[in-house]
Amino acid sequence: NSLIMPIQINGNGTITGISVGGLPNGIVDTDTLANNAATGAKLASGAIIQTVVGASETNTGSSVHVTSTNPSAPTFFNSACKVTITPQFSNSKILIMWTAGIRLDPDAEGYVGAYYSPNSDMSSPVIIDPKRGANRDESFRNNDGSSDAHIFWVQTQTTWDSTVSNTNTRYYNVGGYLSNNDTIEYGDGQVGLTIMAQEIKA
Repeated sequence: NSLIMPIQINGNGTITGISVGGLPNGIVDTDTLANNAATGAKLASGAIIQTVVGASETNTGSSVHVTSTNPSAPTFFNSACKVTITPQFSNSKILIMWTAGIRLDPDAEGYVGAYYSPNSDMSSPVIIDPKRGANRDESFRNNDGSSDAHIFWVQTQTTWDSTVSNTNTRYYNVGGYLSNNDTIEYGDGQVGLTIMAQEIKA
């Protein structure tokens, strides 16, 4: 026979008279609580399912010059900073946030941003930023042609991947390409690359 007791809130803020999982008052069945806790499937749309932070830049070497002119085969800034995430749901969005120091030489034009790949070596990468117009070739541009017109700044960018259709592991890194012959650089003496990925419930 189970003993039913009224719920009471005591003067010190404690609550008595609660039976959890059929156990006597005051005994908590942690397994029952865990099994009834909010799971990913019960979370509201927009909830953060998981967060993965990539390795921070530790390279003390020289700058990385973007040399690729192919949007589908970018120059990646640092392979060690790649983020690896395995979605728990096949329709989630993956939010990507990254920061890095960028330098544009005179007349430089091109693109820098987050790429997705289904492969751990970042082969067959896909740009996840949408484009306005025919291409992204002027996403980063220094329109000054004088020899000392270098632009240095810290780029912080947020974008998201809406192409998730399964729970296979996904890989993200930051890279770029040139649309002319001048230089875009991720450099020595600048802010190092950091990347973070979050799975967002659909």
